[in-house]
Amino acid sequence: MHPVVVITAASGGLGTSTLAAVTATVLARDGSPTLVDGAFGAGGLDATVAVEHVEGLRWGDLAEHEGAVDAARLRGALPLGPVPTLAVRGRRPTPAAVRDVVTGLAGLGPVVVDLPCSGRVPPVWAELADLVVVLVGLRPRWLRDGEAWTSTLGERSDSALLVTRGPRRAEQVCERAAEHLGLPLLDHLADDAGVQRDEAHGRSPRPKGPVGVVARSLVAALPPATGALAEHVLGLAS
Repeated sequence: MHPVVVITAASGGLGTSTLAAVTATVLARDGSPTLVDGAFGAGGLDATVAVEHVEGLRWGDLAEHEGAVDAARLRGALPLGPVPTLAVRGRRPTPAAVRDVVTGLAGLGPVVVDLPCSGRVPPVWAELADLVVVLVGLRPRWLRDGEAWTSTLGERSDSALLVTRGPRRAEQVCERAAEHLGLPLLDHLADDAGVQRDEAHGRSPRPKGPVGVVARSLVAALPPATGALAEHVLGLAS
């Protein structure tokens, strides 16, 4: 199986969707990732990657799915932006459907889950995630949100990484924030006007600037594929 990474935030507006989209784009250079929306009941991730008007399956079409999925067929039926994207629209899927769909997609390639601020990692995503990446802002209120969020992790803290968020000049306090929150620091995501320009022009965020740097750090930190599938892939590469 390929890794499932959940990208979330302790506060709203820190850029989880952008980082998730760019991470999936970076992964697409060497693999077959799928970008998955975990924000049930919120706006669709397809808008972030500029495919909201593209035909294809959304979570609502899979709400009543039961059992194993034909992952290759499913992935081919998703709206295609930088990578195939399973966005939210329609009915909320059951936890069982989420498990079956994400597990199937992880058999084909890495799965990057965009989980905007929810105060905690919901049980189904905590179960599926091989790695949780949390964005925490460096303003006092955001750090308090980070404290509250990390207190909900429990044993999942062993597979969680921190990305701090704020101005470039705030990089010097990142290590202190990580020590305070008790999470390993992956990187600092500095503010980037280029992200707003892409959004204003209706473009999917691109793997350049600060977000591209952090996405590449995240990709380097992902655990390797495991099990029989990984052995098959390695055998083909040798």
